[in-house]
Amino acid sequence: MSDEGIIQIHERQTSGRWNPAQGPALTRLLQSNTSLSDTEKTRLVSETLSIMRQCADPKNPGDHNTGLIIGYVQSGKTLSFTSLSALAHDNDYQIVLLLAGTTNNLVEQSFERLKKDLEVEKNRNWKLFSTRDKGFQGAEVERVKSELAKWRKGSTRSRTVLIVSMKEHRHLDHLATLLTGVDLTNVPTLIIDDEGDQAGMNTKALQQEESTTYARITALRRLFPHHSYLLYTATPQAPLLISRIDTLSPDFGAVLTPGDAYVGGKEFFVDGPDKYIELIPQTDVPDRDDPPASPPASMLEALKDFFVGVAIGLREEDDQGGGNRSMMIHPAIPKADHLMFARWARNTRDEWAAILDDPDHHSHDDLLAGFRTAFERLSETYAVNYGFDQIEPLLFDAVSETAIAELNTREKTKIPSIDWKGDYSWILVGGIGLDRGFTVEGLTVSYMPRSIGIGNADNIQQRARFFGYKKRYLGLCRIYLTTENIEAFQDYVSHEESVRSSISKHIKDGGGLKDWRRTWFLNQRLQPTRRSVILLDMYQSRGREGWIYPDYPYEDTGFVADNREAVNQLLGTFDFWEYKQDGWNQQQTIPAFSDDIPLSEIIPFIGQIRYKNPGDSLQHSAIMVGLEKLASEDPEMRCSVFAFSGPWSGVEARRSLDTKDPPKIRNLFQGSNARTNYPGARQIRADDTITFQIHRYHLENAAKNRVLLEDLPVLTVHIPERLAERVWVEREDDAV
Repeated sequence: MSDEGIIQIHERQTSGRWNPAQGPALTRLLQSNTSLSDTEKTRLVSETLSIMRQCADPKNPGDHNTGLIIGYVQSGKTLSFTSLSALAHDNDYQIVLLLAGTTNNLVEQSFERLKKDLEVEKNRNWKLFSTRDKGFQGAEVERVKSELAKWRKGSTRSRTVLIVSMKEHRHLDHLATLLTGVDLTNVPTLIIDDEGDQAGMNTKALQQEESTTYARITALRRLFPHHSYLLYTATPQAPLLISRIDTLSPDFGAVLTPGDAYVGGKEFFVDGPDKYIELIPQTDVPDRDDPPASPPASMLEALKDFFVGVAIGLREEDDQGGGNRSMMIHPAIPKADHLMFARWARNTRDEWAAILDDPDHHSHDDLLAGFRTAFERLSETYAVNYGFDQIEPLLFDAVSETAIAELNTREKTKIPSIDWKGDYSWILVGGIGLDRGFTVEGLTVSYMPRSIGIGNADNIQQRARFFGYKKRYLGLCRIYLTTENIEAFQDYVSHEESVRSSISKHIKDGGGLKDWRRTWFLNQRLQPTRRSVILLDMYQSRGREGWIYPDYPYEDTGFVADNREAVNQLLGTFDFWEYKQDGWNQQQTIPAFSDDIPLSEIIPFIGQIRYKNPGDSLQHSAIMVGLEKLASEDPEMRCSVFAFSGPWSGVEARRSLDTKDPPKIRNLFQGSNARTNYPGARQIRADDTITFQIHRYHLENAAKNRVLLEDLPVLTVHIPERLAERVWVEREDDAV
C-alpha cells in the first residue's frame, strides 16, 4: 500500500463488464480504517473492484442487473458495501440507496456506520438521508433534485446522494412515492439490500402472487432504469432458490473473504467445540407451561464466565481503550421469556454484587469459589500472566457496573439502541432484536436456551451473533447451547462451506449465478430456507448410510456402452487381485478386488458413469458431490472396489426385469448361501470407508425367455454412516 492509500492492483482484470478505478473516496475510507492490515486493505480493494466490475456501467444508460454478495455472519459485509459505496462515488454513480434491515436498531446501526466510514461530516462528497423518524420528506426530495441538476450540468461540486431506508413496506412505499416526482432517467444508481435474503423475498411466490415488501421493492426498482441491485447476506439460500426469472434472482455473485481476526463456525464448531461450547441440559430449558421460579444452573455458570471475563478486561484496561464486553441471552421469541431471563439476570447481578461487597456474607466464600472455578476454566483458553487473586478485587465492579437491556418492543414502540460508549459491559436479552444484522460489541458469552424451531438453516445461522472479529479475546468466549442447537450449527458449517466453495469455483471458472447449478450439503434435520420462497425443484439425496444404486441402469444402449467402457478403463488402470473366502464357488469368487485405491484417483472414472433416467442421474450427481467433498477433505482416503464375476470374467450371470412399470432389476445383489459360506453381496463391503461394487449381468426380460442386454454394468456404492451426508442437487430441467 502506498503512502497515499492507493492500492496497486497490477493484474489487469478482464472478466468484468467495465473497468472502475479507485478514487479519493475509497482511498479516504482505507486511510481512516486503522484496524485493517495492508494485506486486508489490498484484498478489500480487489474484491470491491471485482464486484463493481459486474455492476451496471455508469456510462451505459439503461444498464441494470442483480448481484448476490456472500459473506460470513459478522465478517465485514458492512465494510464491503461502504467501500462499494465509496467506489460508486469515485466512478460517477449518482445515487446509493441502502435498504438497511427491518428494525430501527439495524437502520440506525447502518446509518451511523456509513456516516463514520464515509466521513460524511468531514467532506462534501455526500448528501446523506434516512427514512427513520420521518427524516425523508418533500424538503429532502428537493435537495435530491438540486444535486441531480448539478450533476447533469457536470458540476464538480455535485454530491452523491446516499439514502438509508428501512426495508419495510411503508417506508419503501413512502420513499417510492416521493421519488416518483424525480427525474431519474439515466441516473447511475446502486441499490444495496443489506440482509438481502430477509423480508424482500417473495413469500407468496408459490401462490403466484406478490408479498407486500417484495412488491414495494420491485416498484422502487422500476423508478431507476439504470441501476444495480446487490443483495448482501451471509445466508444466500433464499435468493438462490427463487425462480431464475424473478427480479431478485442474481445474475452474478461474489464470495467475500473475512479478515485475519475473524472467528466463525469452523473455529467454534469444528476446531474448538471442546474449548468454547458449553451444553445447556434439556432440563434447564424453561417449560413455557410451567416456568421455573429461579434461573437454571447453566445460566448461572454462563454469568460467572461473563463476569470473570469482564474483570479480566478491567484488569487489562480494555475498557480504557474503548472496548466492550457483552453477553447475549437469546431465549425463544415471546417477550415474556425475555422479561423472565432479564429479571433473572438483574436479580443475580444485584445479589452477587451485594455478596461481593460484604466479606461477612454467608455466601461470600462460596461465590468467590465459583468465580475462581470460572477463572480457571477461562485460563485454559485465554492466556493470563496473573492469578485469580489479582482479578478478585475487580469482580464487584465487573458485576455491579454491568448494564442489562431487553432488545424488544415490550415497553417501547421500537427496539432500543445500545449506548456502547456509555457502559463497558452489557447483558442483552432478546429474540428478533438479536437476530440477523445486529452487531453485539465485544460479545464473549452467549446463552441460547431455545429450540431450532422448524429447522430453516438460514434462520439458525443468523442467530450466530457470537461469530465475528474476536480472535484477540477468543479464549474468553463461551457459547451455551442445547444439544439440538449444537448439532444444527455443526451441520450448518458443513453446509455453508459447500455453498461457498461451489459458488467460488463456478465464479472463478467464469460462470454467473444464473447458470450455476444449485448443489450443496445439508443434514436431513434442516431445510435450507422457508418453503414459501422456493421455486426451484431440488433433489434430496439419502442422508443416511447404506447402499445406493440406480433403478434403471439399462435405459439407453448408448449410455450402457459408455458405462461398460468406463468400467473397463477403471479395471485396466488399477491393480486388483482375487477375493474369496473358504467355500465360495466360482460364481461367488470376486475376480477383481482392491482396498488400496485413493478415492481421489477413482473419482474421475466414477464420474464417467451416466444414466438416462433423471432420478438415477440426479442420484449419481449427488454421489459425485459427496465423493469429491470427501476426497478434498482427506486426499489420502482409500476406498474398496469389488468387481463381481460375470460375462466379462467368463462366468455366466443373468438377471431379469420385474413386472413393474417401469421395470427394475430383480435381485441385483446376489443373496447369501449358508452351504458355501457366502454372506450375500450386500455384506461384502468395508465398514469405515467408501465401497464400490461393479455388477455385470446379461439382462433378461421378465419372462426370462429373451436377453435384452449383454454384459450390463451396474455400479453400486456403499457409504458408511460416519461419511453419510444429505446432498441437495437442482434438477437439470430447472438449470439454465
